[in-house]
Amino acid sequence: MFLAAVGFWNFLGAGVFGFLVNLPIVSYYEMGTGLTANHAHGAMMGVYGMLAVGFAVFALRYFIPENAWSDRWPRLAFWSLNLGLAWMSFATLLPSGALQLYKVVESGYADARSLGYLQGDTNVFLEWLRLPGDVVFIAGGVLPLLWMTWLGVRHRAGRTRQPEDAELSLLFTEVGPGTTRADGEEEVVAP
Repeated sequence: MFLAAVGFWNFLGAGVFGFLVNLPIVSYYEMGTGLTANHAHGAMMGVYGMLAVGFAVFALRYFIPENAWSDRWPRLAFWSLNLGLAWMSFATLLPSGALQLYKVVESGYADARSLGYLQGDTNVFLEWLRLPGDVVFIAGGVLPLLWMTWLGVRHRAGRTRQPEDAELSLLFTEVGPGTTRADGEEEVVAP
């Protein structure tokens, strides 16, 4: 699921939002405004963040024993991270970036980056509107991932077992004095 999210955010965050900020005439006016932050959140967390989380869940699946693993935690993390990121992008960063771009075109870049504009009622409201998306992202996405990581570290630290059928396992092959090779000959290892 996380790898599917990488494709979605690669299209939207890096593609569409990146296209919005990289058009030459738009880039001249908007560099450093809210549209840049919108593109950065969608591209960085949406693409590379989801990729990293997907790989982490893949690895944690092998660290956490079957009886302690639950598909509920990664599913909750997936939906919460994606919904929180979408909320951040569409409810706050995209509207504030578009309004700031309009202010740049209307009054100039310096005015749109001034404290008077950034602390204006509309901008402050849009910044506070981001809070629900952040809460969903952190509480529903980050905390379950931290829980799974803790489970993985806890179970991995105490596990020193060998697979049930070590001779047939290609992942766990012991090589040392007295080890028998596949052809039946004894392996001699120099000290």
